[in-house]
Amino acid sequence: MEHDHEKLPPEWPLRCLRFFVKNEFLEEIEGDMEEMFYENVERLSYVRARRIYAWDILRLMRPVLLKNINQAPAIDQLDMFSNYFKTSIRALMKTPMSSLINIFGLSIAIGISIFVYAFAHWVNSTDQIHLQKNNVFLVTFLANRDGSLQQHGQTPRPLAEMLKNDFTQVSSVCRVEDRNVVFKYDDKVFHERVRFTDPSFLDMFTFPLKWGTPGSLADLNSVIISEEMSIKYFGDENPIGRDVLLRFDEHVGKAFKVSGVAARFPEARTISFDFLINFDNMFIAEPGYNSNDWKALINATFVSINTTSDVKRIEAGMGKYKALQNDAVHEDWAISEFSFEPLATLHQRSQYIQNDISRSSTSDSQSIVYLTIVASLMLALACFNYINIAIVSAAKRLKEIAVRKTIGATRRIVIVQFLTENIVLTFFALVLGLFLGVTFFIPGFEGMWHFNMGFTLGDSGLWIYLPSIMLFTALASGIYPALYISKFEVITILKGSVEFGKKNPVTKLFLGFQLVIACILITSAVMFTQNTAYLSKRSWGYTANASFYAEVPDLASYEKLNDVMLRDPQVLSISGSTHHLGKNNTKAVVRSLGRRFEVDEFSVDANYFETMGLQLQQGRVFTENSANDKMTVIVNQFFANTISFDSPIGKSVEIDSIAFEIVGVVTDFHNNSFFNNVGPTIFRLAAKEDYRFISLKVRPGSERDVFATLQSKWAHLFPDTPFPGAYQEEVWGNYYDEIGNHATVWQVIAFIAVLLTTLGLYGLVTINIAGRIKEFSIRKLLGAGIGNIIGILSFQYIVLFVVALLIGAPVSYALIKLLIESAYSYHMPIDVSGVTLAVLILMAVLGATIWTQTRKISKFNPVKGLKAD
Repeated sequence: MEHDHEKLPPEWPLRCLRFFVKNEFLEEIEGDMEEMFYENVERLSYVRARRIYAWDILRLMRPVLLKNINQAPAIDQLDMFSNYFKTSIRALMKTPMSSLINIFGLSIAIGISIFVYAFAHWVNSTDQIHLQKNNVFLVTFLANRDGSLQQHGQTPRPLAEMLKNDFTQVSSVCRVEDRNVVFKYDDKVFHERVRFTDPSFLDMFTFPLKWGTPGSLADLNSVIISEEMSIKYFGDENPIGRDVLLRFDEHVGKAFKVSGVAARFPEARTISFDFLINFDNMFIAEPGYNSNDWKALINATFVSINTTSDVKRIEAGMGKYKALQNDAVHEDWAISEFSFEPLATLHQRSQYIQNDISRSSTSDSQSIVYLTIVASLMLALACFNYINIAIVSAAKRLKEIAVRKTIGATRRIVIVQFLTENIVLTFFALVLGLFLGVTFFIPGFEGMWHFNMGFTLGDSGLWIYLPSIMLFTALASGIYPALYISKFEVITILKGSVEFGKKNPVTKLFLGFQLVIACILITSAVMFTQNTAYLSKRSWGYTANASFYAEVPDLASYEKLNDVMLRDPQVLSISGSTHHLGKNNTKAVVRSLGRRFEVDEFSVDANYFETMGLQLQQGRVFTENSANDKMTVIVNQFFANTISFDSPIGKSVEIDSIAFEIVGVVTDFHNNSFFNNVGPTIFRLAAKEDYRFISLKVRPGSERDVFATLQSKWAHLFPDTPFPGAYQEEVWGNYYDEIGNHATVWQVIAFIAVLLTTLGLYGLVTINIAGRIKEFSIRKLLGAGIGNIIGILSFQYIVLFVVALLIGAPVSYALIKLLIESAYSYHMPIDVSGVTLAVLILMAVLGATIWTQTRKISKFNPVKGLKAD
């Protein structure tokens, strides 16, 4: 048979076959395997044939075919490894300081690795609690915005019922609408967010109840609450049967009976609730609510599909609903198509779906990558430390090695002994690392971000991960010392001609790697700290201090509050609005120059710009009570730049086919945190009856007094409604906490890197001194001073430091610059100050380490040094 000799079997399985299989079977097996390989190439494919070839060879590794299976060396016998274990313990006890440093360094790296495992496990388990996760889908739609399709998580109100009636593949549907309410029980009154939904919600989503029954959601008078809300209002008592009041607005409310309490939600979820009530209560909460209105959207529509393969068929049949929706709305709001997102992976897609009710896990997934890289670098630092210190510790065991070789131990036996000892040491490091991970790294990270990863020692995957990380660390850190130490010949050792530690370029190379890694991590800490300080001082584009706001239910409430606060002489300006910066806004589709944009829209009064400190760049602001200004808009500079208006004042844009004149341009401002880019924004004049916010600007220094007055007046005017206001600068309080946590994490990482690098440098300097103790003793006897010894000792390290930092500094700058630019939409101007500080820190570490070691030499008795073996 002619074969295509360019398509050869893979080499590594063939090498395994030749190495392990007995010679008398080898030729026949090899020939048969080759024939089967070429048959598979012709019948299947080259790639698949290679895979089958490798798998079949691995299956042949049976005891009857293997070489010398019954004559395996005694190295694998239990008593020998028991002896190695005892030797390992004695070696650890003989050099307690070195052992402690090794164990401590490795345990820190392992502790960080365990934390990374816990975090990755938490992220990867997101939303996996739901039993129906593969059959439940969020219905979304795609719409064309300036030439690109944008996906939206909202859907038309009538869609859910029509899907259920028209598709037999859809077993159930679930609508979701979220509204703010006032929740009252006895004297406890708070603003809360309630979720209107269908009874199928608790079938689609797996939220077990601590008390009550899921079926009670079908009752229009029942409310199911979360465990957190149960504790907030009822303490540890079972609240089933308690009556509570939900006020939907100033005039509409309804009494509900608590019929269920959900068990505590796992942290790895993106959808949850505080309060669940039957969806039909929407007709009470919003009189006139039209469930057949195709122009109106609800927060979410979920469907449960019997067979996931039917999704494509359903998507193909959505043209009917697309036509109904597009006929009902203005062409600017027309949709291009419907799509279905599975619940199991919704969290991975949420970042790209506008107005989606689930939380995105994209940033968490990115964090896994960053943390894995950090853990790998820490593990590398710890392994390099171990290598350096293990070699100097083994200098005291050269005679032991010589004796063992004299009585018949081969180099392989010595290597196995040292690796076994390293596994024992790494086991102790693993135990300590597990302790550090469980008690320090994991709780510390959870405490900073205020969540619980649900880490437990009962995780079966953890007990596969732990032995794996232990063996990997043991081999990575121990293989070079074992090979290095075992190579010395008996005669060389007994003659005393081993220049141990005097010249060892590999250990210096390891230290060079450590310095580069440490430089990167220290630079990251410095630059993230600098960036946090920069962002904390960055302007939001409006006056965040000396102003605050409160939500009002209607115009009457606004006017009452406005009247009493205008009497306060410390109040400089008051404004009303439908929307408010950092709290809410709506979306609008704007047409201009043949292009269509989706923009953020704020409806405000004429005083809003002065009250919030928005800077007018061109044109004018609105005129109070002007009928003409109802047909005008004010835009931000980003919007003007986007539509390429050099002189936007007087230009027109269309919203729902109605022309609006641009009368003003304001400087760009941030309506979201600095993680998000500034987007196109327009302001329209709000109708007074739509006011839902009151904003106040006060004299600097009077903020606390005026805010207390505002709270007092609210309590007097609306005694049954909790105060719904805050300082404007508190709108993004969580953002500052988050970026502060970023800096803290990198500072901890940098501290550990400096610590591990110091230990590695300590080990290498000690090696050098141990190998040159007689030389330094002679120099002292001949009159050399401490300065001379420092110069001799430090010269080689200065060269090493210069080379390492010449590599590490530019690499650190490039990597951290890339990291900050990818993590932050807005960040500080990046310069070399962070790298410079990192280099100075490392130089200080070098100087301090060499100084401490040379001081020992200066106090050392040279006579004892000459007598040293």
